[in-house]
Amino acid sequence: MSEENSVDRYIHSIMLEMLNVQQKSKAFIEFITKNGTLSQNHLMLMIELKLLESMRITEISERFFVTAGAATSMCDKLEEQGLICRIRTKEDRRVVLVTLTQKGEDKINDLFKSFPKEKLIQIENVFKEVNALMSSIIE
Repeated sequence: MSEENSVDRYIHSIMLEMLNVQQKSKAFIEFITKNGTLSQNHLMLMIELKLLESMRITEISERFFVTAGAATSMCDKLEEQGLICRIRTKEDRRVVLVTLTQKGEDKINDLFKSFPKEKLIQIENVFKEVNALMSSIIE
């Protein structure tokens, strides 16, 4: 097998695995949100809010590659369910921060607590490994 054919085979395999990872990630999110009213974007926004504590609408729109209006709509749906709230800052009343409510915090925790501890450890290890590999490639 020539060197070029060997490289082409790796490229094809990488593209196939990338596609599979993306599809499996989507399926995982759909699995943990089954029987619920959260979309994939709603769940990811709630996860980011849990990790970052708060975000402005402009930050949300940038993270999700949507307009500020679409980010506002995402937040409206979560706010209607009591999962997030909007808070005006004291320093500048024009700035509105989006945060999780206690109900939102509980919802996120409950989604992941449905897995046994051993499975959570396995999922964590796989994500750490993938992130480390990706970091070593793009940095």
